[in-house]
Amino acid sequence: MVDMGILFDGFLMFTAILLAGSLSGYLSERVGIVNIGIDGMMCIGALFFGIYSSPMLGMSDLGFGMLIFPIFLTMISTTLMGALHAFATIKLKANHIISGTAINMMGLSFATFLNSALANSLYNGATKLQSGFVSFDYLGNGIYLSSIILFSIILIIAGCIYIFMRYTKIGLRYNAIGENPNAVDAQGINVIKYQWIGVLLSSAMAGLAGALFLFNAGQFAGNTAGLGFLALAIMVAGGWKIEWITLISICFALFTSLSSTNILTNMGVPKEIAFSLPYAITIVVLIAFSKRNMAPAHDGIPFDKTKR
Repeated sequence: MVDMGILFDGFLMFTAILLAGSLSGYLSERVGIVNIGIDGMMCIGALFFGIYSSPMLGMSDLGFGMLIFPIFLTMISTTLMGALHAFATIKLKANHIISGTAINMMGLSFATFLNSALANSLYNGATKLQSGFVSFDYLGNGIYLSSIILFSIILIIAGCIYIFMRYTKIGLRYNAIGENPNAVDAQGINVIKYQWIGVLLSSAMAGLAGALFLFNAGQFAGNTAGLGFLALAIMVAGGWKIEWITLISICFALFTSLSSTNILTNMGVPKEIAFSLPYAITIVVLIAFSKRNMAPAHDGIPFDKTKR
């Protein structure tokens, strides 16, 4: 018999990770910059979180407030990867896909290379980086208050971004840049500034997703098991709309939790099908809504100020 509390706790954390990663892609692509480097940025985020949280390893009675500092530092540090992507795509007008691929390769290799050395140095002979935190404030039945708080924070962030994009002047400008940056530029608005802000915010969100990944997993082997690519697929399946991105993230996390806790297999579903079901559903959604899912019109196209 599977403990439903464990299922629920895993569902909360997995939703938070996927939604943070999907919002990373959303923030970048809404200003016309394709970011397929989410996974690489998440790897770097997990690496930094392991470093910043290492002083807390072994400490007991850590309150939630102590978790905020390493997460914040992780988000700031991960913007270094975002700056590289922004410089290549905005300043040098490089191909966005090639730049994102380079970010993925760099992030994965950098995190894998430093992982063992840092773990050995920080944890006296360990082979993997570890989270200095464990899930805290146990509520019973496999549920931790930390999971509920982190899940709620990510939902609040998604809601704030939704309101900002739809109902504020700056948010409407932000959206318009992804559709027609030259029209926005004609109004005297600095398109380049908004694009830089978008990519840096995107990398910060990817860093947050990486930090949540390590916090949930407890240790880091140098990669995030491709969750960054999955987050990118969820963003596309959600049609670049926050409400759908959130819903699909929740549904995917739910099906994944069901399969990982063997609930589906106990119901007679073959193990192979149970584990592949969330990915199959994502592919079906991508195909079913492919004609309706319209990316920002200027997504992936370098901004040329001379073309109006």
